[in-house]
Amino acid sequence: MSLANCKSLQIIWLLLVIVAGYFVYNLEDQITIYKENGLLESLQAGILLLTCFYMVVVGRNLQGSSRYAAWMFAWICLAFFFREFDVRKTDWPEFAHMIFGKPGQYIWFLPLLFILVQIFRNIRFYLRNILLYLLSPMMLTIILGGVLIVMGAVFDKQIIPTENKFWEEYLETAAYAYLFLAAMLSPTSFKNIEAKAQ
Repeated sequence: MSLANCKSLQIIWLLLVIVAGYFVYNLEDQITIYKENGLLESLQAGILLLTCFYMVVVGRNLQGSSRYAAWMFAWICLAFFFREFDVRKTDWPEFAHMIFGKPGQYIWFLPLLFILVQIFRNIRFYLRNILLYLLSPMMLTIILGGVLIVMGAVFDKQIIPTENKFWEEYLETAAYAYLFLAAMLSPTSFKNIEAKAQ
């Protein structure tokens, strides 16, 4: 995918997120959409897991420093999944509760330790090429997702008072949709970074 195609995809994605938000906002039964473990939260969890698995695959197809950057992205998505999805409120089997609930969640810190060790071993590469990462289509999309998460937190903390949780949940869903878009843009971004890296 060329950089021009990346920009086109980002514009199309923005329009999809806005249109989807408009239709969801105008549904008659909003409460079932944004309630705890409702449609939006389930969608968020699904997007995050899909993004995580996709980035693991992307990382496997990369070499060296880019591989660990991709896996760090995957782990961050997994961390957000645990933040959004409370397995205790599901009727999943006990085995799933052990893996995705406490104390099983702490097992997932082991891959993080491995990734962090590899990143620190290659820290000079990342510092030399930090602008390549920051200006890549992938990272710019991640930053936009981060801005949307912060905006969702503004509604969550009632800094901007609202009568319901729609805007919080919608903005978080849009943010995670942008993380998924960043994952789709990542192969092109990593390819360009590797070609220009010093």
